[in-house]
Amino acid sequence: MNPHSLPCDGVRPPDGVITLSLTTRLVLGGDRTAPLAVCFRYDPRQPFSVLLDLHEPGGPDSARWVFARDLLQSGLHRPSGEGEVRVWPPYCCNDRPDVRMMLRAGAASALIDVPAQPLREWLVSTWEAVPPGDESALIDWDAVTEALLGEG
Repeated sequence: MNPHSLPCDGVRPPDGVITLSLTTRLVLGGDRTAPLAVCFRYDPRQPFSVLLDLHEPGGPDSARWVFARDLLQSGLHRPSGEGEVRVWPPYCCNDRPDVRMMLRAGAASALIDVPAQPLREWLVSTWEAVPPGDESALIDWDAVTEALLGEG
């Protein structure tokens, strides 16, 4: 078992959602960090997006972020994203083997280091579930149009 993983790591619930629960490191400044439990979720019924839940240490509260799966994939290889979600690849030459993510909401922000290997493996499982280019075929475009026009 990966030392960063929580017990539900790799679980594929009956509804088809692919999850990855990890303990990441919340960057507090300088060399100071604190453990932060997170859960990535990929639902093939919403094939373009990834959900990320951050869990307050020792508390019931969490914050949810929704962003493009492609953004996370790109961030494994090069700095990616603008605005509220940004992702940087591991920089082993700087002794940072993790993927770094910055999450912003208004004036608040969080910088977290995510273990790269389990994240890569989880992304592979999402691409196996819904290959690149197949996402649009899974969307009910009539339902989306109705929702946008207020007809639903």
